[in-house]
Amino acid sequence: MGKRWSTLVLLVCTYAVAAALPVRAEEVDDLIRSRPVEAFSLTPDWSLEAYAENLETALGTTRSVAAVLGDANRPLETCSGTQQQALPEHYARTDHPLTSGQILHSSDRFCWDDGDSEVTYWQPQGITGSSDADDDGLWGENRVMLVSWHYDLTGPDKGVRVSFLDVANRRYRHVLLVEPTRTTTPNYTAVPIHAGGLAWLGHHLYVADTSGGLRVFDVNRVLEVSDAQDVIGRSGSAYYAHGYKYVLPQVGAYKQAVQTPCTPSATQLCFSSLSLDRSTTPDTLVVGEYRDQRSTDAAVDGGRVVRYRVDATTRLPVLTNGKAVAQDAVTSPRSNVQGVQTWNGRYYLGRSSNRQHSWMYSGTTGGATTTNSWAVGGEDLYHEHGPGTTAGKLWTVTEHAWSADGGTFVDKRAIFAVPLTDVD
Repeated sequence: MGKRWSTLVLLVCTYAVAAALPVRAEEVDDLIRSRPVEAFSLTPDWSLEAYAENLETALGTTRSVAAVLGDANRPLETCSGTQQQALPEHYARTDHPLTSGQILHSSDRFCWDDGDSEVTYWQPQGITGSSDADDDGLWGENRVMLVSWHYDLTGPDKGVRVSFLDVANRRYRHVLLVEPTRTTTPNYTAVPIHAGGLAWLGHHLYVADTSGGLRVFDVNRVLEVSDAQDVIGRSGSAYYAHGYKYVLPQVGAYKQAVQTPCTPSATQLCFSSLSLDRSTTPDTLVVGEYRDQRSTDAAVDGGRVVRYRVDATTRLPVLTNGKAVAQDAVTSPRSNVQGVQTWNGRYYLGRSSNRQHSWMYSGTTGGATTTNSWAVGGEDLYHEHGPGTTAGKLWTVTEHAWSADGGTFVDKRAIFAVPLTDVD
């Protein structure tokens, strides 16, 4: 038998043996991998909207975003030398050295007032802005950013506050998120979630609820309350919000089917971060999942990124058979991702690394990731688009003010941006 026929017989036999063997489970690798989306459908629930309307009527103190900004009571400060050390241009890790071409440089930056830079029990998490909310990048006449803070202290959980930042005037004010109660007498409670991601679409603010999915708040319903007491809800004839002057009520939610305390699995997604991609048609909401290590389960790996289409008119997730069905999903080959943004088919993955500088990874589906320097304690991502919805600035907020044991003040809180086009 000639060499050609021997080779043919060998190939046929090899194929037959391979076909007879059990299919081996897919192994994890260092590529961004496309995954099935069936488990990630969300069910809309707008049952709170009627209670929010009743609350608005009872208080009669609705305020616009412009009014809240006009009442801003805290300054955005120039970052100190110590705070600037958290920025990616000051990358200082010798255990993972980077070349000069991998070092990102912030193009804009500012910091909180001293009280918010040093507080231990409020921790900044999510970030969005008027560039998400409207095509022209403004809300009315204002360039606005919103930053969520998670409450972390033993005792009554004050939930989540959102800082409304007037970028032009470099001032801000905190507003407490509240959930209307389903009671005859209008009332509300705090919202005890981590709020690791924000996206502002039209008059709706979407907030990541780690186990539940997405909560929705209406920025046209900011309500003024009494700031005289550190209690929550109605007391006597007045309403309070733990000393805050304004509250923002929840009006809806998009819920995943499994809502137990979140562990990434085939049937449950952890909603850790949130952003908006305006480069797609229609726009897409981008959900990032945090994992503190990689997994041998290829379906989970270092965490997933799942995207949902947004209706161009309503600015709500597109529904199919009554549910928001994921457009696509991928697994990340990198763990500890605190913020995710997509743009023109590319994934941007901001990793955290405890109280050290970390890395910004980027790549496309099916490909490996590149590495750039990133912040100390970088969180959610926000893409402030350029003119005509072109690539602009990629913003994040850093969370660390204290050492891991809470005993040492480390002064690493900042808000900064890098040009999106600088990220390889």
